[in-house]
Amino acid sequence: MITESSSKTYWPLFPRKVMFDWQTTPLHWIPQSPLASHAINHFSFSLVRGEYFFCRMFNKALPLIEDEKLKEHVKVFIRQEVIHAQAHKDSIEQYLQRYGVDIEKQYETVIHLFDHALADKPFGMKLPKFLQKQWLVARVGFVAATEHYTCALGKFVLEKAHWEAKGCNPEVSDLFTWHCAEEVEHRAVAYDLFQYLNKGNYAMRCLVMLPVVPILTMLMIKGTAGLATTDPVLSKSQKSLTRLGFWKEWASASQQNLIPSLSWFITTSGSFFKPDYHPIYEASTQMALDYINNSPAVKAFEQQLVFSNDPKN
Repeated sequence: MITESSSKTYWPLFPRKVMFDWQTTPLHWIPQSPLASHAINHFSFSLVRGEYFFCRMFNKALPLIEDEKLKEHVKVFIRQEVIHAQAHKDSIEQYLQRYGVDIEKQYETVIHLFDHALADKPFGMKLPKFLQKQWLVARVGFVAATEHYTCALGKFVLEKAHWEAKGCNPEVSDLFTWHCAEEVEHRAVAYDLFQYLNKGNYAMRCLVMLPVVPILTMLMIKGTAGLATTDPVLSKSQKSLTRLGFWKEWASASQQNLIPSLSWFITTSGSFFKPDYHPIYEASTQMALDYINNSPAVKAFEQQLVFSNDPKN
């Protein structure tokens, strides 16, 4: 008897390694808006800690998966996320740190969230054994809700941002566009895993999204302001959440589709609450693959691999 897989991803998934050169990358890689540069750059700090957290949760969930196709897709998802996290970690240490960014300070909020609040023992509190599986499923749901946002961001980047075409630094543009394209590519995996473990409970699906909206919004805004504060070029009015200049510059950058608007963080969650929601309908796989297959960082690694395997070298 043939049974339908819980994984709705009908295209193959691959982990791809990348290679970047961060030697000459400018801090204000989006020349039209230094604040927008900080907004996207700070996203790296959330991604490094967040994606390692995703991998921990999915590794814990693997023994619970009996659907072989879903299990294989979860394994590839983990490998892709590890590569993403390492690429952003390298960019932070080889690029942002060069400009005097206090790495430990920028990690503080996300460490508190992913390593303490969402730990096996939240805030050090040991859960009763009967709640431990439910807590794992809830955290997988948190990942699925967050992946809804990363897919939406991927769609925004692929369809609207077009940073490099607008004169932005090609290295950082490629880092985030390649990453966003792979988020679109594997957009259904976390949701399918959550639905599999949660047995399609609609109420639970809604509940896991509710904290994600304010958390992601807060991380993005607070992190941007944190980086902006240390920037000697920015005017004082753009360095504080309490100053109008910060919000006006964000609005200006979003109007140019350099970064999402603040309202985007709220409206993006909407489709997740629809009873018939599924991520495969949220973006274009072909558009994502078209970029991935032409990503300079993907090609650079492949060329290096060919060169190192050539017996003449």
